[in-house]
Amino acid sequence: GRFKMAEGKTARKKKSDFISAMGNFSIQYNLSSISAALPIMTDSLFTEPDWATYTLKGLVFAGSVFGMCVMGYLGDLIGRRKAMLTTLFFTVLGSLGCALFPWGYDDNVVFAVMSACRFILGVGVGGIYPLSAATASEGSSADASHAEVAKDVGWAFFWQTPGAMAPYAVALILLQFGTSTLATQLNFRILMGIGALPAAIVFLSALTYSDSEEFKSGRVRSPLHDALEHRQYWRTLIGTAGTWFIYDIAYYGTNIFTPEIIENIFGKENNTEMCWHSLVAQAIGIPGCISAILALKPKGGYWLMYWGFLLNALLFGLFAMVYNIDRSGSTAIKFTLYCLLTFALNFGPNVATYVLPAVSFPVQVRTIFHGLSAAGAKLGAVTGSYIFQPISDAWGIAGVMWLQFGLSILGAIVTVLFIKKDHPAKDTPLGSATEPLLKGKQRLTDTERRAINA
Repeated sequence: GRFKMAEGKTARKKKSDFISAMGNFSIQYNLSSISAALPIMTDSLFTEPDWATYTLKGLVFAGSVFGMCVMGYLGDLIGRRKAMLTTLFFTVLGSLGCALFPWGYDDNVVFAVMSACRFILGVGVGGIYPLSAATASEGSSADASHAEVAKDVGWAFFWQTPGAMAPYAVALILLQFGTSTLATQLNFRILMGIGALPAAIVFLSALTYSDSEEFKSGRVRSPLHDALEHRQYWRTLIGTAGTWFIYDIAYYGTNIFTPEIIENIFGKENNTEMCWHSLVAQAIGIPGCISAILALKPKGGYWLMYWGFLLNALLFGLFAMVYNIDRSGSTAIKFTLYCLLTFALNFGPNVATYVLPAVSFPVQVRTIFHGLSAAGAKLGAVTGSYIFQPISDAWGIAGVMWLQFGLSILGAIVTVLFIKKDHPAKDTPLGSATEPLLKGKQRLTDTERRAINA
């Protein structure tokens, strides 16, 4: 009996790990695919309208904010599984829409349809954020320590880095089929449509998944009322959402515009060269992310956040000074600094901002507050997407990097003021960043819980 129970727990953990990992891969593939697809689309087939420059990349993040808030709430209200299936449906719909619906000779129509589909896609991938984090944290064994759960959540998040690389790898393969009109039409559509595949795989896996006992025993009638009732949650939220907002300005302000930065370093290059340089730069993020995850257990999320922001500030400052001193200087120095910056951006806050909301809030409001934290992040991503171009036009890449330097210092300050220091060695319980739950909560009776969880 004990052997079967242990076997069942192991199988459940493997499934929760898979759903969380593949969900995170899907998030970043779909967010990053436009950066690889746009150069292919605009090389010979379409001309990107002026308005699309400022809206196409930003709209997916606007959809993400909506998805994070709504799906995060649904995750606590109707359960992780049902909410996950809902958000994955929007992910598949938006991804396939980007591949199948933009047709015609009018560039404005093509990019308007693409923008609408990217918004729908954003709703889907946005919802995956809180639900995948909760699934990873609640898939751990009941006696797992704070540090062990944080590490599990960190490994689920790791798959966002390969997800960010995958569009460039796919683009490299597709570009081998030529640059004719037909090949270009197929290439960008396949590149965008492939984003539906990991989401569909997670959808099928989630069909046979059940919510954890931790969630079932901890749910309340009104998670939103519970969230509003306890003020200590909101101070923690200022820290988790604020640091994520600041970090995502830096991350997406750099990552989404990787092709433009690479062109500034190496000069004008064809799409194949752009994909290779972008892929190499993104690959540097893998050891950065792994280093952060390995540091989670001995050092904790606060340490990762604080020192990670300071490391980012140092590298942004160095990058800016190189441009200030010699704008047309050594490409080797610039590319080396850019790769180091990519490592730093995938270390520290990159992992800590995702992990901390999953382990800082109690189970009955976990996806609400993770969703709100992630929504703060995507507001930062929208900000990064919009401010990069005008600042780059006015002050060049150096101006952008100096702004990122200041934001990284601000991130370290917000960490000190609002993120509670965690002590992994003390095996603190989940939700320890907020005060223990008080009496008087409207918890469900056993009969009500069985009816809802059925």
